[in-house]
Amino acid sequence: MSERELEDKNIYLERMAKPLAEKLRVVHFIPAGAKVVLDVGCADGTVTCAMAEIFPNIEFLGIDLDGEFIEKARKKAKEKNLDNVKFEKIYLRELLARKQRYSAVFFISVLHEFYTYGEGISSVLKALSDAHELLEENGEIIIRDMILNEYTKNTDFRAESILNKIRSGNTDQKYIDDFESAFGEIDNIYKLNHFLLKYFYIENWERECKEHYVPVTFEQYQDIFSLLGMDLQYMHSYLIEFLRGKWVEDFGLTGEELDGLRSTGFVVARKK
Repeated sequence: MSERELEDKNIYLERMAKPLAEKLRVVHFIPAGAKVVLDVGCADGTVTCAMAEIFPNIEFLGIDLDGEFIEKARKKAKEKNLDNVKFEKIYLRELLARKQRYSAVFFISVLHEFYTYGEGISSVLKALSDAHELLEENGEIIIRDMILNEYTKNTDFRAESILNKIRSGNTDQKYIDDFESAFGEIDNIYKLNHFLLKYFYIENWERECKEHYVPVTFEQYQDIFSLLGMDLQYMHSYLIEFLRGKWVEDFGLTGEELDGLRSTGFVVARKK
């Protein structure tokens, strides 16, 4: 592995670990009486280990395709003396060959990566279909990711005034140009919100710019779970305080402008 690749991985892990308390909001959706929980795309196990600490009576399995991440996760679990969590380098689909079924399957800030580095929406569909098959009766799929509503693709309400503030604010034009080369002109709230979610990751910009942060909308998730015959339990989105403060500081966005922007979404669906 090159020094650049190692640096990119370390940047990724550091960024993933920072909003730990925010990500742990997912534990509120673990079904009552859950016995075995799967965390898909667990990276270095920071969130998985934290959940295992909170719920010592639940068995957790974290999976990832990066062997180095898995080794870090195992080391982390050992250091914390956690005997209710295991980590494995394995494809999600390979778990279908096993008898084990799960009370809950988590996708925490990872499905947008399935989309970007897989085959687009088909990779998301396959992952959720596999997760559905891996659930026990009344088990839940719990998604936390960057999720916007479909209507944001069709509205330019306040988009121009916000973009003007971005252009005159704390952002090099290069990053706007790079983003528009990858995703098209920033001419609606969907693209504007997408740009605001990534413009400050300049230390890893070559990778971050091309990664689609908001590829699947709430409405698309709703359609997927309807096709799978699952009952939708919860959908919600909001703007985390860190980004709210940063966008005010960097661009002087007003409360009204911030009201239409989001950073984080939850979707929970239950197997019948």
